[in-house]
Amino acid sequence: MRVALAVFGVAAFVVISVAASLPTRPVAVESAAAAAPFTRPLATADPNDTSRVDLETQFGRLPVEDRIDRGRIVVRGLIVPIADASLPTDPQLLPNAPRDYRAGWHEGIDFPADEGTPVRAIAAGTVVRIDHAFSDWSKQLRDIALYEAVQLGYTPSETLDRIRGRQVWIDHGHGVVSRYAHLSTVADLAVGDAVAAGQVIGAVGSSGYPEGGPHLHLEVRVRDSYLGDGLTGDALLDAVRRAFD
Repeated sequence: MRVALAVFGVAAFVVISVAASLPTRPVAVESAAAAAPFTRPLATADPNDTSRVDLETQFGRLPVEDRIDRGRIVVRGLIVPIADASLPTDPQLLPNAPRDYRAGWHEGIDFPADEGTPVRAIAAGTVVRIDHAFSDWSKQLRDIALYEAVQLGYTPSETLDRIRGRQVWIDHGHGVVSRYAHLSTVADLAVGDAVAAGQVIGAVGSSGYPEGGPHLHLEVRVRDSYLGDGLTGDALLDAVRRAFD
């Protein structure tokens, strides 16, 4: 591990490069603390964005610890999870797009691809969830759950997990976890296994919500939030592009 610390005035910035099991492109995580308190916290994984959010709006929800210390984590050095694919620019495929059919919003990045296309780990890490024994729910149960979500005005966490279908989660350390959803199959891996950046961990499918067609739904979780939380337009595109530099 290499730690470089530079102090500018009263603000300190720590850059940490983590070398994991044979990573060709390690995750680089920057942690920044604001020098002066803000009246509202920053709902973003990008410290270069200084927009403020209303805590009462759905896109401004932050974990309690972020509201107190206003710390932000930035992820760098990720690889695109599907070989030869480009990062999407369609707002409907990016975080924060509305999902009216379940009274919610998107928390990940969608990569449309053919069924069975290999899915790669975006960085080195440790498997913390892998759905070998997976049974999809019926259309009837799915329709009932989605109807109930619309009536509630939000998507319950259990319903959201079922919609994501067959999944793999990888812990990259420093509060960063990647989630790969709607998979058709998963690799011969187990919880606790180390994976390298670019290692195949599953295949594209449409499990959980076949109406969406085959695609990879990738979430980059940052603590209890996600990459791009609270961002729109160019700010969102810039945050996603910088993560996959």
